[in-house]
This record gives sequence, C-alpha cells and structure tokens, in this order.
Amino acid sequence: MNLKPYPIPFTDITGQEYKDSGIEWIGEVPEGWEVKKLKYVCNEYAEYGLNIEAENYRSEGIRFIRTTDLDNYGNLKDEGVYINPILAKNYILKDGDILISRSGTIGRSFLYESNKNREATYAGYLVRYSLDLKKAYPKYLFYFTLSYSFYEWLKTQLIETTIGNVNGQKYANMFLPMPPKDEQIRLSTFLDHKTARIDELIKKNEKLIELLKEKRQAIISQAVTKGLDPNAKMHVPVTEQGKDSGIEWRGEVPVGWEVKRLKYVANVNPEALTENINTAYELKYVDISNVGEEGLINESETMLFEDSPSRARRIIRQNDVIVSTVRTYLKAIAYFPNPDSNLIASTGFAVLRASDAVLPKLLYYFVRSDFFVESIMANSVGVSYPAINSSVVAGLPILVPPKNQQSEIIKFLDKQTKKYNDLMKKILSQTAILKEYRQALISNVVTGKVKVDEYAKI
Repeated sequence: MNLKPYPIPFTDITGQEYKDSGIEWIGEVPEGWEVKKLKYVCNEYAEYGLNIEAENYRSEGIRFIRTTDLDNYGNLKDEGVYINPILAKNYILKDGDILISRSGTIGRSFLYESNKNREATYAGYLVRYSLDLKKAYPKYLFYFTLSYSFYEWLKTQLIETTIGNVNGQKYANMFLPMPPKDEQIRLSTFLDHKTARIDELIKKNEKLIELLKEKRQAIISQAVTKGLDPNAKMHVPVTEQGKDSGIEWRGEVPVGWEVKRLKYVANVNPEALTENINTAYELKYVDISNVGEEGLINESETMLFEDSPSRARRIIRQNDVIVSTVRTYLKAIAYFPNPDSNLIASTGFAVLRASDAVLPKLLYYFVRSDFFVESIMANSVGVSYPAINSSVVAGLPILVPPKNQQSEIIKFLDKQTKKYNDLMKKILSQTAILKEYRQALISNVVTGKVKVDEYAKI
C-alpha cells in the first residue's frame, strides 16, 4: 500500500508535518493529535479480576476469561471455563471494556464487545479499563495494545521491576497517542478491513501447513507398512509362538517382511548416567519441551550434572531415536545422526538404539508412523498426563523389511520429507512476514505515521 504521511496542516505556521509527542517510544505525532495517559480517557481503570481456584470452574454459567484464553491478536478462544454467576456478580464486563494482562503473558489484551461475546467476567491476572466513550473509541485503544509502541513501553516497565508483572497503575499511567474521536473511528475501520484480509491469508497458510503435514505423515506411514512397490505380493503374517515376536499382525504386509517386537530389533534405554558421575560433568539436556513432531524444536540446555534435574539420565549416542513416554499426545520423536557426546535425554523419553536387524533411520521413520504413534497412545495410562512404561514400548510390534528394501525406503522418505519440509518452511516464512507486516501496519496507523482517511471506507 502506498500510504502517505499526514500533510502539512494549513494552520501549522511552523510548516512542520508532525510534532514531538514528548514520549520517546511514541515519537512524533500529527498536528491535532494529543498525548494522554490511559487513565484520563477512562471512567474506571486498573480494576483487577477475580482470583478463583480451578475447583470452581464449571462447564456452564458466566464465561471466565483468563490470560491463557487469549491469543497474541487479542482473540478469545472458543473453548474455556465458566463460573457461578453469583461469584461474577460485581465483575461482569461491559461493552467496550479492555482487558490487559499484568502477569504471565504480559501485555496480552482483549476488547469485550457485547455483540460478539457472551456475558463474561475475568481473572485476577487481567486488569480492566472502562473507557469514557466521549473521548476514546475502544477499538482504537485495543489496536494500540497490538502496536510496536506498546511493546516498547512494556520493555521499559519490565526493566524497572524485579518481578515479571506490570501492575494496573502502570498501565493506567501509560501515555497514548490520541487523535480526535472521529479519526479514531476511521483508523479503526481501516485496520479492521486490512487486518481481516491479512488474517485470512495467515489462516490459509496455516491450513495448508496442516494439509502438508498430513500428506507427509501419510507417505511415511504407507512406506514403512506397505513398502514402495504397489504391486508387491501381500499377506497377513502369523508368527508362531516361540519365534521372534510371538505376536499376530492384523492387516496385510509385503511378503518377505517380518513382524517383531521392538525389543528384538532395538535396545531400549541402553545407557544411563549414574549417581556416581562427577558433579562437575557438563551435559546438554533434552527435555520434552525441546522436542515436537518435527524433531528438535529448541536447543538443548547446557548445565552441570549437579544442577541438572533428577530425570536427566538417558544417554544419547549416534543414530539413536527418542520417543516421549510421558504426555504422549505431544508425539515428541527425534533422530540423532550425529549428537554431541554429552547429550542426555529426560527419563520422559525412551531411547531406542537399533540392532543390526534394522537401519536406524528406518526405525525412526517407523516410530513416526501412524501405526506406532497410535499404539503408543492406545497403551498410555492417564487422562491429563498420559504416560507409557518403556517396557510396554519395547513390547510393541514393528515391521522389518529385508535390508535392501530398508535402504530404498529411507532414500525415498528422505527425499519426500525434504520436499514437504522445504515447502512448509517457505510457507512459514511467508506467514512470519505477514504477521510482521500486520503489526507494522497497526503501529504506523495508531501512531499517526500514515494518513488513511481516504481508505477508511474500503
């Protein structure tokens, strides 16, 4: 968009387009705009929400908004919790109220609109600001909380405090760039239109990412359970008791493939640190939070053994595979072709070390397959924190193709997964640019860096 700065006002005898706001993180603002503290455009401000224990949550009643119920765009998630209307009596939100998080995810905000949201109240980590509608248009103030200027101000507040919160009074004393009320409405209308278009593009990209993940997963599952030859002879194998697995496999597999329990093709948790190790031993620790469906998602944390958690015990060697055995719904699986010599995994993982019967990379692909992941989930115990014992993992069935086919499957899947991964990286990069552009646009509009009157009716 070719948005232009505000023109030189005819009444501006200095000939300057902008004036200094006097606030470093706001910068210059157009002539005719004011700079005011938030509390001076509010009827009521810095009102803390309800502190209620989780035992009071229910499936119906008044919606109870928590910081975790909001995303970074200020959208309220569909799923949430409710409380007894009697508890919420003096904390019911009014149309146009703005909530800002003072702890947890600091600065996350929400605009309550009665035509879009059901009756609601709010939690103690959120602070309410009820605006004077003669002075301020709620949507404009909400957009300001999504701007770079707002986050620059937040940084200054976090530096000044020793605890991770920004109290309600600090927000109340925050300076805002305030154009005339009619201009606030025009700017908000413009941003409603533009951000809706950007959000739609982001949603399409996110949906495409999910479709690509599903396609990649289907290719992996097909290759490790049916092979690469669509014309291969298939049969339902039945292994006699006393042989390698002693299990039956339901469904057809290519002729020549074997069904075995995992423990017969891989060593499960082969090595662990002992309590006798030198306390000054430096290790790199991999926890559940470091691993996702895509493998490692965060760098391992370096620490001394004496400072490490008691669960930092499982030693990872070259070509090992790890599979999460706690919170199994996360599907945390990773392969380590060349790990650091001091890499240690949490006991929340099962470490799998392939034997000569199966190539390590094929083992990795198999445990990523739908069949194995579903087996893990089906054998997990617990609802909120599902887990599976490593010995149970060791007893799960696995398909073992002939060695020559193993190499072909690995080569095929390496090529296919790279293709999908590269495409997803491009889409993720585009999405990141869209999100950055969205915030930059909001920031430029609410601080008066561009004039958008002529676009407001688009």
